[in-house]
Parts: sequence; structure tokens; C-alpha cells
Amino acid sequence: MPDDYAYINTRVRVMRTKLLGGRALDSALAAGSYQEFLRVLAETDLAPDMRETTAEGAGLPELDRALSQNLFATTRKVLGFADGEAKREIQALLMRWDLVNLKTVARGIVSGRGSEAILESLIPGGTIKPAALQTAAQSTDLASAAATIAVSGHPLAQAMRDGAAAYNASNRLLDLEVALDQGYYRYALSVARNTSLRRFLGREIDVTNALIARSGRGQALDPNLFVPGGRLDAAGYSRLTGGDAGGVPDVAAILDAPTLEDAEVAARTALDNAARNVAAGDPEGVGIILDFLRRKEIEIAKLRLIGRGKFYDLPTEQIRREVQA
Repeated sequence: MPDDYAYINTRVRVMRTKLLGGRALDSALAAGSYQEFLRVLAETDLAPDMRETTAEGAGLPELDRALSQNLFATTRKVLGFADGEAKREIQALLMRWDLVNLKTVARGIVSGRGSEAILESLIPGGTIKPAALQTAAQSTDLASAAATIAVSGHPLAQAMRDGAAAYNASNRLLDLEVALDQGYYRYALSVARNTSLRRFLGREIDVTNALIARSGRGQALDPNLFVPGGRLDAAGYSRLTGGDAGGVPDVAAILDAPTLEDAEVAARTALDNAARNVAAGDPEGVGIILDFLRRKEIEIAKLRLIGRGKFYDLPTEQIRREVQA
């Protein structure tokens, strides 16, 4: 197994050619019914995962399971190309989904959503063992969920414990989520030997801090909610509440967004552009993989949206607007 990116990127470039392009997504959008939408997907590389979706009585759960299986298989394949430090860097990229999943579990427990609803919302591309994630989702309190992740030995276990303690002290989900952010980026930066990966993580951290500041607009920023590691230092973070983006255009776009939804769109756009730039500027580093994983995540998310729209027979233009948002 290689510990460098020359071999890995060669394999990932081949995988990238199999992503659904604009023409395939347009065909999915143009499908006249949910069944026709499924037929379109059955003519793509997603076909091996689509068998359950056409069984009698199948609906959206089967589609979600098929898309989840495809994403999981894709991430395992990429990870299987690597060894050594390269593998640890790729795992750090995949742990972004662990971060999202732990937040989903925490929100679900706090709001009393129930384990089934929580499990349906999880992204299957991370590195936490499925059994541990399922047990955490079935927990009745945050401390139990954190203990489950700790037993699994996952690198974000301490961050989950810190997040649970922060929530218990303040009763604010934001404190829990920022504790998870801090733990994830601390770990990812510690294993990132690749300059382009560190640069992307720094951009992502700035975007995260901007979203935190945007959510508390008009209030003094809590310094404990600062995520270190980006271009903005603690002093720069404290000035965000006054609209001072510190000369970072992506941060300015988020702060200036008229609504929180617009801010989130600006954040996604910034990170999509950053991933493409990293891939173009570092063709022999982790950038190719980073960009591919984001593209794959976007592909799956768009197919979920289109599938739901077709299942509920929504107008095509309405589905298109949601996909492009």
C-alpha cells in the first residue's frame, strides 16, 4: 500500500470520471415520475446499489439506503488505496462526516427525536464504527452517547465528552457543537502533513467561525466559541460581531448575507471553491481526494433531493431550485 499520493490520485481520478455530471443530473431532473427517475439511476454506476429501490413496495427509505451504500463503498475504496500518513490524512477528511454525525446524534438526543429518526439522518461516510454510532443514537442522554464513542476509541471521543459537559453547563447546543468543532480541527491539523490540506482546513475553520459569529449577530461573541487554526486569530474573531471580516472575502460574504440560509449557501460555495483550487494547485497531494469527496457528497445530496421531489410529484422547476440552492 502506498504512503504517497501519486498512486492514490491516479485511482481517484478514475473514480472522478464516474461521478454523475450535469447531463446525468439533468436527465434525473427531467424524469416524468419517480419510477423513471430510478430507471435513470439504474443506467449509471449507481446501478449495483439500486436493486432494492425497485422491489415491490419500495420507496424513499430504499433509495436512501442505496445512496448511503454507494457513498460508504466509495469512501472505503478511497481509504483502501492508502497506508501510513496518507491514510491518516484521508481519514481526517472522512472524519468531517463523523463531526456532522455526532452533532446529529447530540441534537436528536436533546430534542427527543428517537433513535430511528436519528439513524436515518446519519451520513455513512465517516470513520466511527456503525455499531458504536447506532448505540450512541439509542442513548437516552449525552453522557451515555459520549461514553459509547469513548469505548470505541475514536479520536473525537474527548471532544464528544467535552461537548456533553459544555451543554450540561449552559443548556446551549451551540456550546456542544463548537466543542466538537474544536476537537475535530485540533485532531485534523495534528495529522495534516500536507500543506494544501492544512490550507483547506484553515479556510474551513474561518468559515466555521464566521457562521458561529453570524448566528449570534448583534451579541458579544463568547471567546470560548472560537475555533483556532484559521487565518483569523482570537482578536480577529472578536471583531466579527462588528462586521470586520479581517480581510477574508469568504468570511465577509457570510457576515454580509441577508439571512442565515444565505450565509450557509455562501459557506458551501466558499468551501467548494477552496476544494477545487486545492485540487488544481496541488495535483500530487491530498487536494484531488478532498475535491473528489466533496463532489461525491454533493452528488448524493442532490440525488436525495431529486428523488424526494419525484416521489412527491413536485414541479421540476421547484426541484431544480432546491438542488441549485
